[in-house]
Amino acid sequence: MLTSDFGGRMSLTVCCQWLEPRTKRDGSIVYENSVDENLLQLGAFNKGKYSQEQIKQTYLHNVNELLKLVPKLNAANIKSFRMSSNVLPLFEFNEELAKNNSELLSKFKLLGDMFKKNDIRVTCHPGQFAVISSDSDNVIANTIKELNYHAWMFDQMGFEHSPYYAINIHGGKRGNVERAIATINSLPEQTRKRLTLENDESSYNVLELLKIHDKTGTPIVWDSHHHTFNTGNMDVSTACGEAIKTWGNIKPLQHLSNTEIGMENGSFTERRKHSYYISYIPDIQKELILENKVDVDVEAKGKNLAVLKMRNDFGIIN
Repeated sequence: MLTSDFGGRMSLTVCCQWLEPRTKRDGSIVYENSVDENLLQLGAFNKGKYSQEQIKQTYLHNVNELLKLVPKLNAANIKSFRMSSNVLPLFEFNEELAKNNSELLSKFKLLGDMFKKNDIRVTCHPGQFAVISSDSDNVIANTIKELNYHAWMFDQMGFEHSPYYAINIHGGKRGNVERAIATINSLPEQTRKRLTLENDESSYNVLELLKIHDKTGTPIVWDSHHHTFNTGNMDVSTACGEAIKTWGNIKPLQHLSNTEIGMENGSFTERRKHSYYISYIPDIQKELILENKVDVDVEAKGKNLAVLKMRNDFGIIN
């Protein structure tokens, strides 16, 4: 088990959104994402419906939204944030437009400076189409492009090539350990050194990810909820401890979520659904949080509201 102390700050990660109240006409209050992230649709892009100026302004707008968010994170003493993967939508088709946009590069540098000044760890979680162990060469090529896109953004923000600034993905296609190893080892340094792998519900448990770690050095992000579905015959304490060992002297990243209340005895799909708040933390994970030995992405629908409630409910002092 981890013995290092990582300083004064404790960290529960807010993932991608920041919920704020809005009063409806009938007087009721709803909580909505205040990060106004604009998207671009592939179909519309392929039909030529976006000018280069529209794409440029979309990118600038999305980075500006993050610049507005950082003071909110700091005011709430949030010291870890997962960036959305859609900051630069359709980047793979507009890479040169982004890389040659001096205004965008300046804003990314400012954003990175703000995150670092306020001691906020930044991570990301590319989506389900990032599959490093696919049988398809085309899927692998697109996955590498996707991972490199995130690494490029982190480079623009001045983040070191380290899993502290994690680009976190799942193992992908079940049983293709060797393919995953080969893909990881082919990545450019700025991507490979930030890559982390997360255990999932069906394809890759911690035991299987350890085989990849042994050949690549890629750290394991232990997801305590996913572990309940796919243990690999490892108990909670062992799986958590083995994952932590893969981080060396870097503060480990973990994930936490709960099944939606009322779905605990439901189907596999129902039990996977995330709850709005966190009502349960495995003892080993709670101990690590309270002792400031891990950073934990809180994968709850309540986002920042869930993080703030957790602090109160579990006596987590940031």
